Amino acid sequence: MSKQILPTAAAVLVVLAGIWLMSSNAKPMPEVTFNLVDGRTLHTADLRGQPALVNFWSVTCEVCLHDMPVLSRLQETLKDHGLTVIGVAVPHDPPPAVIATVKKLAPAYPISLDVHGEISKAFGDIRVTPTSFLIDPNGNINYSGRGPIDETRIRATLLTFQR
Repeated sequence: MSKQILPTAAAVLVVLAGIWLMSSNAKPMPEVTFNLVDGRTLHTADLRGQPALVNFWSVTCEVCLHDMPVLSRLQETLKDHGLTVIGVAVPHDPPPAVIATVKKLAPAYPISLDVHGEISKAFGDIRVTPTSFLIDPNGNINYSGRGPIDETRIRATLLTFQR
């Protein structure tokens, strides 16, 4: 019987932590336009009603490049839950280098160029990569973090979002 209590208690703690994260310091996602490398545009309003994960990355950041398959897996496995992952290449990366990296690594999620730094500025003047923001379906930032993607934390927090 005690073998069943520990996993259940751990699951309850994960859900409670996600609820706590959602209630603490949630602020609205800034209004931005993502200019995608495939020529499309995506606006903040297009994401309303669904969760989104915005990941700032650089072509020279090894951790960022290592995270791309993780982000692709999140996009593919959680699309039924409405998740949209968006990669934002930081302003100091030349667009040809970003496009070449995207062609080589073929992420399963859209990549946006931030040539003039408007997106980076809107999200708090991002200067460190990787930096990620998890947005709830109401358009509020519920989690932000620097460093490698914490896939478990992202998944646990998404479970707390009401659809």
